[in-house]
Amino acid sequence: MKRIMTILASILAFSFTVFADNDRAVSFDRLPEKARDFITANFPGEKLAYAKQERDFLEVNYEVVMVSGIKMEFDRRGEWTSIECRYGTISKNLIPEPIRNYVEDAYKGAEYREISRDRREYEVKITYGLELTFDRYFNLMGIDD
Repeated sequence: MKRIMTILASILAFSFTVFADNDRAVSFDRLPEKARDFITANFPGEKLAYAKQERDFLEVNYEVVMVSGIKMEFDRRGEWTSIECRYGTISKNLIPEPIRNYVEDAYKGAEYREISRDRREYEVKITYGLELTFDRYFNLMGIDD
């Protein structure tokens, strides 16, 4: 009995590792429609370097990288979860207005390098080397340097 349980545990552990790294390249047309619309509306003229679909056990995410170094991640519905600009800044139009207003008041002249969001919070990295965390109601929760 003990041996059977050990074998079953090994099979179960192995099956999780099989699903752990299930990334594959996808074309722009294979991205969710909402993600495609977001990219064409906010990054016109940008050329796609690559796009890939990342499958975890129960999640599907998409990573899109442009030739200019802009990296975006989307959930399965095509909602953006993060935008990162390695060699420039993110357009202020992509930043929620309450966050933009706070940053403009507190850090005049700051530009946005990265923004990410989930159900609970937003994280914004600005050019002053700060990372600001806001809750889902846009209340400032923390500053990290």
